[in-house]
Amino acid sequence: MTKVKLILTLAAGLLLVATGARGQSFYTYSNSVNMDIPDATTTGTSGMPGTTIAVSGVEGAISGLTVFLDISGGYNGDLFGYLQGDNGGYTVLLNRVGKPANFGTGYADAGFNVTFSDGAAGDIHLYGGNGGYPLTGTWQPDGRQTLPQLVLATDPRTAMLSSFDNLSPNGTWTLFLSDLANENVSKLVDWGFEFETVPEPATIQFLAAFGGLAAAGAWWRRRKMF
Repeated sequence: MTKVKLILTLAAGLLLVATGARGQSFYTYSNSVNMDIPDATTTGTSGMPGTTIAVSGVEGAISGLTVFLDISGGYNGDLFGYLQGDNGGYTVLLNRVGKPANFGTGYADAGFNVTFSDGAAGDIHLYGGNGGYPLTGTWQPDGRQTLPQLVLATDPRTAMLSSFDNLSPNGTWTLFLSDLANENVSKLVDWGFEFETVPEPATIQFLAAFGGLAAAGAWWRRRKMF
């Protein structure tokens, strides 16, 4: 093999390393809580054990997020809840589901055992009632940042799970839930989330490869002068 062909072969190999994509990774975290959500208070679960999850040592950025939530008993239309991360991500999971207007009471079902995904077929705010039984299945998060006392089904949905996309997953994730009406106490059984990450682009590898190619080309040009 001539030296020109050797340099071209090395060039192809280095560029392959620089542009080759590594696989995505999945991480799952959960907490078992089994505690009542304080009734008729806006302070809700603030400071309650089990409502935070610490994530550390994960490389790459979030490219997809799902959330799992298991709540027993209570009155679904009373509940407001969100998930927030140190990374700046924020999503409203529940906002008085079924509440159409001021002083509306929302759905009267007792509990949730659901998965939240932006790609689900239905908006949980409009799930339609479940005959008093706990709601199950996979749903889009509520996403409405309106005050729970004023929320309408027609409000814009600006706080979806996609707010976590392209952020680092590391830091503290906090689940907040509040029950905004008297009686019908709900219990937070457990909760968790799963996120998918994609490594950062191999910029350094590419620059190193490009620098190596440039140096090889310069060496060959200098050699031709003698």
